[in-house]
Amino acid sequence: MRSRLIWNSLAALALAGLAGSCYKDDSTGPKGGKPMARVLLTDDPFPFDSVAHVNVYVVRVDATTNPDTTVQDSGWVTVAEPHKVFDLLTLQQGDTALVGSGELSAGEYRAIRVVLDVDSSSILWSGGASMPVDWQNFGSSKVTLYALVESPVSVPQDGADIVIDFDVGRSFLYNYFGTKEFVLIPWIRAVNAAATGALEGTVTSDLYGPAQPLRNVGVTVYSGNPAAGIATWSIAATGHTDGAGHYRIAYLRPATYIVEFAEPIIPALPPVTDTGVVVVKGGTTSLSAELVRDTSGTSGSVFISGPSSVGVGGHLTLSAVVHDSSGHAVTSPAVTWTIVDTLAADTTAPVLTLDSTATLDSVGLAFFTGAQSGWVFVTATSGGFSASRAVQVVSQNTNPVASVAVSPASDTLAVADTAPTAFQATLRDSLGQQLTNRAVSWSSSDTTVLRIVGTNATYFDVYVSPLKPGVVTLTAISEGKVGQATVTVR
Repeated sequence: MRSRLIWNSLAALALAGLAGSCYKDDSTGPKGGKPMARVLLTDDPFPFDSVAHVNVYVVRVDATTNPDTTVQDSGWVTVAEPHKVFDLLTLQQGDTALVGSGELSAGEYRAIRVVLDVDSSSILWSGGASMPVDWQNFGSSKVTLYALVESPVSVPQDGADIVIDFDVGRSFLYNYFGTKEFVLIPWIRAVNAAATGALEGTVTSDLYGPAQPLRNVGVTVYSGNPAAGIATWSIAATGHTDGAGHYRIAYLRPATYIVEFAEPIIPALPPVTDTGVVVVKGGTTSLSAELVRDTSGTSGSVFISGPSSVGVGGHLTLSAVVHDSSGHAVTSPAVTWTIVDTLAADTTAPVLTLDSTATLDSVGLAFFTGAQSGWVFVTATSGGFSASRAVQVVSQNTNPVASVAVSPASDTLAVADTAPTAFQATLRDSLGQQLTNRAVSWSSSDTTVLRIVGTNATYFDVYVSPLKPGVVTLTAISEGKVGQATVTVR
């Protein structure tokens, strides 16, 4: 079978085979030999207008049917060796680029890795200046990234298109540690393109008069139970609108999702959330939204928006929109910000410090700095109403991952369980110190028994749902180190 690897630029790298693909090319490869696989590249949303290029030099892409990559012979097969630079920012809105192609035996591939040459990779500002990037390669010129395989990538005898989705917006964090550089915390996933669907639409706003398209609106696709609240949801994919207010998020697994539309720099426009959004195999679901000022709030409420994590030395801005008893946004609200620092490792030193506050139009702003690793709760109070947000402060430990442990190490679930169950990975360096700012890829050894429905990169969580009785191995991979848990479904 001839298989292909494709970059998908909602930030995605795609590994694709030929069956039902618009990239079909039966002339490549030996006749009567193995099926051919192609690799194509796509990019997910990158939120910074001031960045012109995110160039990644792909050395090769490998795949294996063995989820345990720590054994001496994990069965890695090289699918493509492009030795080529790809600009992820040219591949947005579901566009793809062919990375390469190679023979790949039919089967279910449970782990996929991408090797980058960081010396030939770069991020450039709009003016052409190069930006420092911490690739977390620990002195090597190469870095190996492991893709999240939510479901084994099936490659049939007649070929398959495998998409590796590289989410730029979540993978490259600017000034996270206050060092004015990008830090790579890779977020990539791998899917069979033929088994996925898409979501697209237009976002408008009446902020400046009659409804008009709104650019750079963040579109987040969640898995989870809408009734359980956003704290229990997990991100399946992200996207953003272009200059025409249009977005497209491709390569989604067929499922029912929750979709949130949020304007990143105008908190006076409260987010809009749609539940029960169905994506079907081979189809495109149309979903548009309008962000309306002053009318989407609930009576007497405070809504906090902003990042949920920051590095030590980095700066964090949170905003609060206050709605009165009529549900309208309060102009120039008086907001009091407090930090509940209950989980500090050293009670004499704060985890997060409040630097200053400000009021902008109908928004209360607070500016913080990460002081030491730990967790805090930030609360905004106004007019007798309040809201809280958990914030994690991450230390910049530059040691590589030495071990991965999954907890609980074993668990028993029932097919009747409706709420997703969470497992967590703990990463440690060779000194036993716990690591935070790393990428973790998860896989299930049998997705007909236990399916991965979402992940939380900040907390290293994975959310799973039982489907039928059986015993499976749940695997977490970070920097080539593996942790596993045994899950019994009854």
